Formats: sequence, C-alpha cells, structure tokens
Amino acid sequence: MACPKVVLCGKTIFLLSGYRKPDLLGKIDRKIPKIQAVKELRQSASRHPDAVAFGYVAGKWMPAA
Repeated sequence: MACPKVVLCGKTIFLLSGYRKPDLLGKIDRKIPKIQAVKELRQSASRHPDAVAFGYVAGKWMPAA
C-alpha cells in the first residue's frame, strides 16, 4: 500500500501521511489504514473540494500542492 485512498465528502482522496498501515500479520482482512484526526480531515476536504491528496503536517491536514 503506497498511498491509501479513502472516500470522503463523496470523492476519493489519497493520504500522503497521517495514517498507520494496517497490521497484516494478524488479520488478513483488515486493509483499512488507521487515520489520525479523521474529523479534521473531513473539514479540510470540505474546505478544499478540488484537492485530491492530503498530508498530515504539524497537527493539521493540508492539501497537497
């Protein structure tokens, strides 16, 4: 999993950082990454509707330039 994709606000976005890869050793079916500050990610995605990638930098979700 290079950059996971998630669907937020009706669109697919890429996460560049701010997530933890799932532990594939214990559970094969768990492919969803653990995302830091999901509420803030949703807010940032709604503020930047044209962004397709976000990164978690200095405690904030920032759209990729």
